[in-house]
Amino acid sequence: MVGDATIDISEARKQLNSLDKRLAEGEPIIYVTRHNKRAFAIVDIECLSAILDTLEIMSDPESFNTFQQSLADIREGRIHDHEDVKRELG
Repeated sequence: MVGDATIDISEARKQLNSLDKRLAEGEPIIYVTRHNKRAFAIVDIECLSAILDTLEIMSDPESFNTFQQSLADIREGRIHDHEDVKRELG
């Protein structure tokens, strides 16, 4: 993640119409504070989607095992790119 963007809730109210631009410019999460403590976060929708997808994979033992095996295959060089598969299939 890029920086740790934090703004006070009163400033968030003032900037509400432009916070989406900040998210699009590379701050996937903006933390909003109340009384100098994080109260909630404003999250870019693509970032949220990636987080939810990751949680789904990690919560399913079979999917997580497949993911771990895929990483091991990549580390060991057991991969085939598009051109390899195309040549194999003719």
